[in-house]
Amino acid sequence: MKKYSLLLLLSVLSVSIYAQNDLLDISKGTRKIASDLMDVELKDTAYWSFPGLAGLNFSQTAFVDWAEGGQNSITGNAFLQLNANYKKKKLIWTNNFSAEYGMFYSEANTSYNWRKNSDKLVLTSNLGYHAAKKWYYSALIDFKTQFSRGYDYPTDTTRNYISGFMVPGYLISSVGMKYAPNKYVSVYMSPTTARFIFVCDTDTTLTDKYGVERGKQLKAEFGAYTSVLNNFDIMKNVNLNNKLELFSAYDTFGNVVINWELMLTMKVNKYINASVRTHLKYDDKVKSNKNVDGVMKPEGGPKVQFMDVIAVGFSYNF
Repeated sequence: MKKYSLLLLLSVLSVSIYAQNDLLDISKGTRKIASDLMDVELKDTAYWSFPGLAGLNFSQTAFVDWAEGGQNSITGNAFLQLNANYKKKKLIWTNNFSAEYGMFYSEANTSYNWRKNSDKLVLTSNLGYHAAKKWYYSALIDFKTQFSRGYDYPTDTTRNYISGFMVPGYLISSVGMKYAPNKYVSVYMSPTTARFIFVCDTDTTLTDKYGVERGKQLKAEFGAYTSVLNNFDIMKNVNLNNKLELFSAYDTFGNVVINWELMLTMKVNKYINASVRTHLKYDDKVKSNKNVDGVMKPEGGPKVQFMDVIAVGFSYNF
């Protein structure tokens, strides 16, 4: 009986040992599968990048018993850029969200002391597939508008509503080719581009101002579109960012819509920078304001629009 008991005990121990070995093998296999899945997930995540930039520029001018005279003023400007970029083998997908808003206060304005001086909302998405060497088949969507209402001020005590969210709004949808010889330069060209102008307001003077037919809120155009992007460091801590967009509708071919933005950024340290930014626009459909019997109306001809901003402030890259 003792012999049988000993044999039974040895059998149980051997089964237990084999079972433990099997469990260890299963556990190793499970860990290997989990590790492979994690590697796949990490590799897939590695194809994405999410760079961004946020900043705030601020300036103040104050006078106390200043003999030469002057007016107290405050200017503030906030901006945000978010990017989501994907690159895997022959596929490239870039997405950009850009927003900016600024206000200034001046005691010289007895009415409407606070006035808007910058307002921008832009969303761009570009999908590319490698064709040959530095060329990509490409599809582009670009949307532009602003956040809030804008005014001009014929006098210190009066103002006229001239813009707002989707007043105007611009949407470009196109298919073409992108040439990217290096990481600093890309050129996009499309002979098949649809451009939509939105003026989502019932004020007929606004539709006249932005080229939309009176009584309607949308104008569609078909034409050719080209954009040139540059982003590179001129020297250490000095960056140049350039964006030039050209569009010409086929029904008025030769009349070129121009949108050109240039920004020079000089970093003082990780958080403080100085920048010089210019923005030039021309659209033959956009009428300039004209003083008609003391009231500013969009009855002038198209003009070159230009803005420049010199600022020192805080910024953070992430």
